[in-house]
Amino acid sequence: MLIDMPRVQPHDSEAEQAILGAILLDAAALAPAQELLTPSDFYDSRHQRIFQAMGDLAKRGEDIDLITLGHALETNGALSNIGGRGTLAELLTVVATSANVAHHCRIIRNHAIRRRLIALAYEINQRAYSKDALEPLLREAERALFQAGSSDRSWCSLAELANETADYVDRVSKQKDHLIGIPTGFAAIDTLLGGWQRSDLVVIAARTSMGKTSFVLGSALAAAQAGCHVGVLSLEMSRLQIGLRLHGMGAPIDVHALKTGTLSSEGWRCFANTAQQFAQLPFWVDDSSVLTVDQLSAKARRLKATKGLDLLVVDYLQLLSLSKAETRQQGIADASRRLKLLAKELDIPVLALSQLSRESERRDDKRPVLSDLRDSGAIEQDADVVLFLYRHEVYERDTEEKGIAEVLIRKHRNGPIGDRRLKFVDRYARFEDLGIE
Repeated sequence: MLIDMPRVQPHDSEAEQAILGAILLDAAALAPAQELLTPSDFYDSRHQRIFQAMGDLAKRGEDIDLITLGHALETNGALSNIGGRGTLAELLTVVATSANVAHHCRIIRNHAIRRRLIALAYEINQRAYSKDALEPLLREAERALFQAGSSDRSWCSLAELANETADYVDRVSKQKDHLIGIPTGFAAIDTLLGGWQRSDLVVIAARTSMGKTSFVLGSALAAAQAGCHVGVLSLEMSRLQIGLRLHGMGAPIDVHALKTGTLSSEGWRCFANTAQQFAQLPFWVDDSSVLTVDQLSAKARRLKATKGLDLLVVDYLQLLSLSKAETRQQGIADASRRLKLLAKELDIPVLALSQLSRESERRDDKRPVLSDLRDSGAIEQDADVVLFLYRHEVYERDTEEKGIAEVLIRKHRNGPIGDRRLKFVDRYARFEDLGIE
């Protein structure tokens, strides 16, 4: 949709003519052009009609030349609208080669995106004056803005894929400790997973009181300290509670002393130093207690667009608001699937905490298994990584395993599964490495 505005909208007539001329010169140029462009991406309505007619000819298996193209346009009544056969003949004078098709396509596409942004801004302006509900308007605007600037992925040849793979392997080989993703904060886990990977949905699940939130906050803090932009969506805890946890594990300071304000002089000094360090970190918290998946996605897109976002934490999956028309199982299945799609869309790891059913507590061995994932087997299906936390001391206080946490990686779509052990320091609510196993 083109908006009637006083300024001429972004376009490049020469690039548009060059593309059409290149296709007339060599019909093989149509296929790569169609991968990047649609008729509506052309600014000039004459060029839109010509590109559409070229595509129609190709669909019918007909040759594309001045005669067939002119006949096709004449048949559908568009020849006079484009200025006649003379306009088609002029296209051949604009280009001498079809070698620059991809470059010219990118020019046209970039201008088309700018025009869509202009049209979108106009529409938002009009609707902002209306009496439409505000929240849906904000979500629609955010989604439309993000999609307008997103690049479409298309087919790539095996040769291109081989080059991309070689670049990746070369880059990883030069990384310290071969860490290929965002650091988890735990060397023992990084050796198995290689860090949190972009576009992965990571489900971190455990029974109550195992330390899910402490684990994921510690990991998020380590990522931020490594320079990654982190967003935490906490549906369970308030931002003050999150702040207390982070400062407790970061200083470290006894969390109970923080909550009650009974810090020693040394405790106050540690707290002040930690607060000063945290003020510089790219770490954001949203403690909205009622969120739909649509709202969560909109918040993540907005944060990525305005501040940057490399890692997203959702605490936790079962607290997301579901549609009244859905059963709980259907709602959780939809939420997990859409979180996976969000991870892929934003090209970031999404860490989603999840509750486990009570089934594990009825067994002699209470370590979780995949079938314990609560409400939906779809969580296991959608997740790239499923990681369970287990602390035996929760069930037996006098155990020899006191202060030991087991990290049970039971699904790893692109790598090995296995178990790792961490130290859990209860007074700081923090997990620490025991050492690489």
